[in-house]
Amino acid sequence: MIFDKKYKVLENRHLSGITYLLRIRAPELKDAPAGSFAMVRPTYENQYDPMMRRAFAIADIQGEDILLFYDVYGKGTQILTHLKEGDQVSVLAPLGRNFFPYNYEHYVIVGGGIGFAGLSLFMKKLRQMGKSFKAIYGVRRKEQLSMLEWIKDNGFENDVIVYTEDGSYGEKGLVTRDLDKLITEKNDTALAVCGPKGMMRAVMDVAKKHKTPVYLSLESKMACGFGICIGCVVKDTQNNSYVRVCYEGPVFDGYRIKF
Repeated sequence: MIFDKKYKVLENRHLSGITYLLRIRAPELKDAPAGSFAMVRPTYENQYDPMMRRAFAIADIQGEDILLFYDVYGKGTQILTHLKEGDQVSVLAPLGRNFFPYNYEHYVIVGGGIGFAGLSLFMKKLRQMGKSFKAIYGVRRKEQLSMLEWIKDNGFENDVIVYTEDGSYGEKGLVTRDLDKLITEKNDTALAVCGPKGMMRAVMDVAKKHKTPVYLSLESKMACGFGICIGCVVKDTQNNSYVRVCYEGPVFDGYRIKF
């Protein structure tokens, strides 16, 4: 069931770089699927610019609270940074129709930058199910590792390998540096990926060599979030047609999608 309600802000703070954490009390969303997302906007009086809500992955569910991590790029996200405890936000969620599968024995999770927030709830679900996984978290430099606190608070330090391109934290290199080894060391492995398009293409190139199943959680600019505006389409090469990230996705079989 999708809810369109006003919810109370419990926390909204800067983490690092351009990334903020927004915690919202939303008991109706406690069963939101991993991979689903929310459309969010403030409810300030006379707040009509921008008019549309912004899309964010539901990164975690803690009791009656949902956690959203967002990068500040334009007017919409800049306005969100002014939210304070007790303010209300308009939320449409949980959205999406296709999510990560749980039928593999082992998973390699690959998140680039803020894309890691599109995978974090899936990691928690896998752990709750007793599934085997290893996660990769890659950024250009240490200042962009905004989810390190979440990783440590949730006890994932031994499950996540951190890569920075400049070597300022963790392993130096790209997320694909050790990917061949990680996806071949265990049988029945699948990849779950979210991040910049260039990174996802590079991950797909490695996966294709081994014919490893890949599930991509796509990031896209969305106006509506439920398939009406047709603003987030990608090419489905299998059916030679276009699919909407918000409605047919946001998770797709990586071998079918051209992006």
